[in-house]
Amino acid sequence: MKALQTMSSKKSQPNYRVPALEKGLDVLEILSGTSEPLSLSQISDVSGKSTSELFRTLNCLVERDYIAKDEISGKYGLTLKLFELSHRHSPMDHLLSISEKPMEDCARLLGESCHISVLRHNKIQVISQVHPPRRVRISISVGSLFPAIQTVSGRLLYSAMDDDSVHTALSTCESYQSMTADEQAKYWEWISKIRETNISTVIDESYIGLHDTAILIGNPEIGVTASLAVTQLSATHNRRDPQEVIEALRHTSRLINEQAGLSLLENLT
Repeated sequence: MKALQTMSSKKSQPNYRVPALEKGLDVLEILSGTSEPLSLSQISDVSGKSTSELFRTLNCLVERDYIAKDEISGKYGLTLKLFELSHRHSPMDHLLSISEKPMEDCARLLGESCHISVLRHNKIQVISQVHPPRRVRISISVGSLFPAIQTVSGRLLYSAMDDDSVHTALSTCESYQSMTADEQAKYWEWISKIRETNISTVIDESYIGLHDTAILIGNPEIGVTASLAVTQLSATHNRRDPQEVIEALRHTSRLINEQAGLSLLENLT
C-alpha cells in the first residue's frame, strides 16, 4: 500500500557510533534480562566483549549507582536507579505525546478519527483523540466512559492481561456475571481470538451502523497498555476496506512503540 509506505518512510540518519556508551547500554540490557546477578565473565560471554573491555564500563556504572557489585561473590546486578528515573515522568503521558503525530497520519490516511482508551475499573475511558480533515466524521468525547465488556477496546485490553487478572476483573462485572455459562464461554473464546491476532473488531455493537477496530499500543509487561481504535460508519460510500483499516492501525502501533522505545508487540510485524 503506497500510502502506508509513505507513512513508514524515515529520514536517513548518520551512523555516529559511541562504543563506550554502547558497552554501557549492553551491560544494562543484559542485567535487566536476568533475575540473578552476573559475574564479569558471564557478562563478557553474553555481550561477546572481552573482560578487559567491560571492566572500566562496569566500574563506571557502579560509581554512578546504576549497578551494584556484591562484595562477596563479585557479581553485578541492577540497582533501583533506572526504576527511579523512569518514574520521574508519567509513562502514559509520554506515550500519548509520542502517539499524536502517528495518529494524525493514520486519521488523514483513513479519513476517520482515531482515539486512545485505557481500562479504568471495568470501564473504558477515552483519553486522546485526533480527527481527519473532513467535515463529516465520527467523534468520541475525550473523557467518555464505556463498559469495557461491551467494547472492542475493553476486550482488547482484557486480552492483554493474564487469565487470573481477567477473572478477577470480571468477577466484579455485573454484565459478565449475568451471562449464562455458554455466553461466558463464548466471551472467553472471543478473548482468545483477540490474543492470536492483537486485533479487536466488531460491527453494530455500541451503535447500529458503526464498525469499531482496535489494536494494542504500549507494553503489558511494564503496565503501560492502551487501545488505539478507529470507529467508522459501516454503511457509507467513503467506508474503508476493513483490512486497510487493520493495516493502518498495525503500522501506527508499530510506529508509536518504536518512537516510545518499547518492544514491538507480537503479531504486529
